[in-house]
Amino acid sequence: MRDKTLTRVGLVRPEDLSLEVQETFNGVGTWKLTLPTEHPLAETLRAPGAGLIITGASDVLMSGPVVSSEYAATPEDRRGSVTFEGVSDSVVLSDMLAWPEPANGDVTTQKTGHDERTGAAETVMHAFVAANCGPAAPAARRRAGLVMGTDRARGPVITKAARFPTLGKLLMEIATLADLGFRVVQRGRQLVFETAQVVDRTREIRLDVLAGTLAGQRVAVSTPGATRVIVAGQGEMEDRTFVPVDNATSVAAEGEWGRRIERFVDQRNTDNPEQLTQAGAEVLADEGFTSTAVQAVPVADSAMELGVDWGLGDRVTVVAGGQELTAPVTGVVIKASSDGFQAGALLGDPSAFNATAAAAKATQSTESRVSALERTAEGGGPDLDSQAMHLMGAW
Repeated sequence: MRDKTLTRVGLVRPEDLSLEVQETFNGVGTWKLTLPTEHPLAETLRAPGAGLIITGASDVLMSGPVVSSEYAATPEDRRGSVTFEGVSDSVVLSDMLAWPEPANGDVTTQKTGHDERTGAAETVMHAFVAANCGPAAPAARRRAGLVMGTDRARGPVITKAARFPTLGKLLMEIATLADLGFRVVQRGRQLVFETAQVVDRTREIRLDVLAGTLAGQRVAVSTPGATRVIVAGQGEMEDRTFVPVDNATSVAAEGEWGRRIERFVDQRNTDNPEQLTQAGAEVLADEGFTSTAVQAVPVADSAMELGVDWGLGDRVTVVAGGQELTAPVTGVVIKASSDGFQAGALLGDPSAFNATAAAAKATQSTESRVSALERTAEGGGPDLDSQAMHLMGAW
């Protein structure tokens, strides 16, 4: 347990542990901890800014602050208990926006249209974080204790422009294109922004109920979200620049399913062909393939141990009905109680199993597209208004 200054103040012993952790790849994880009211650290965790550091077999699984607490008592438990809910420290990336002129802490005097950065994908990610909430940010926007981890300049050379998108969403677009993972986690008394390469473990990690490496599984396979992308750059009507984008994987998926699935992307902030092509490539990296989603429960004594031999972000193989499927590990759930530890993993797109998640994903996509229009074409007149109304009508 830690306080607001990131100082460790106490340890919750295993016999007192009632904990659930849900970590999300390149997203904000959540945790829930229940303590009896008489626990010596219960009041400490009630203090604003307090949080947890959750350590796994070989590394910190997650760290993050409390966001809410709830007291409950019953005739059987008259003293009651307190349930604390929290998020991972990566929440700072969803809290902050990427400003067009991040070195200027006054939003009313932003003189630059977009913060445009070019370089290796990993380097660009670090640069956006450092400038908007890290060591290079103005004091008012700097997250206390946040430092930058190692930048190995991995990924393709890209150009990315930002004008008030959520920092986490901006990073996710870059990371998807470059097969990178990112998170913010506490080490010592500092919060560290870390990036890592997605590891392909499809040959050595083969999960199969029949082979005894899984206690249970659910598998869903669905069509790609898009196979051809039309990216629209600057200009109006017939004078506007359009760039078609596809790749070998999306075209193969198109042939497999017998469906040509087109997507329009508004990128009016630039007329650079390379940037327009990159915007289309980002969509296809996220959606341009046959979607596989798996809920997997590893067996307790598996030779391929979750959190040791494979884990969040890794790409693994799942055998279902005699068919081999590959997908990245996008979520991990761990529960600890008096009954012991339980673990599960989610591979691929979580919305395949959850109608609420699917609806939230669709809503977020629509809001993101409308927000992008508003940011890149402020005061854009009828063309902007008609496109925004079209998107909201579709939603």
